[in-house]
Amino acid sequence: MTAGMIFVWSHKLIQADIVRMMYTIQCRYVENLVWFKKSVNNVQLDEPSPYFSSTKEILLMFKKGEGFELRHQRSADVIIDFELPKEQWIRDEYTVPKPPGVYDMIETLLPKAAYDPLLNRGKFLELWAKRNSPRREGWIAFHENKPGTSGLATQS
Repeated sequence: MTAGMIFVWSHKLIQADIVRMMYTIQCRYVENLVWFKKSVNNVQLDEPSPYFSSTKEILLMFKKGEGFELRHQRSADVIIDFELPKEQWIRDEYTVPKPPGVYDMIETLLPKAAYDPLLNRGKFLELWAKRNSPRREGWIAFHENKPGTSGLATQS
């Protein structure tokens, strides 16, 4: 990739490692978004962590190169949303499905990467997409099936 944005979900314990790794491939840190997780009974999730409990995931945003429009983030940098109970996704997925508002934020930041009717495609790529998530116009999504599920990988 010569120019573009990379978005990486992280937990607090490994975010410094991710930033260091991204700098080695000439990607500069731009911004982050925090997903504050609540359980379906509207209580903050309290997941174990070595030092402090964890109630969030962090979406780190990196930029590489120039020559593309990057708009100022016009949405909040914190999303408060529910995490689906594990029994609803763990059979087919490695990680929990993310809030839909994240996609809106990315599409706002990168308006020229959205669906282009003349090209009949967009410029967004999602790796490890969720099998049952609705597909968004302008996105190419790849899903990796867990062992024991049908097939190896699917594209939509």
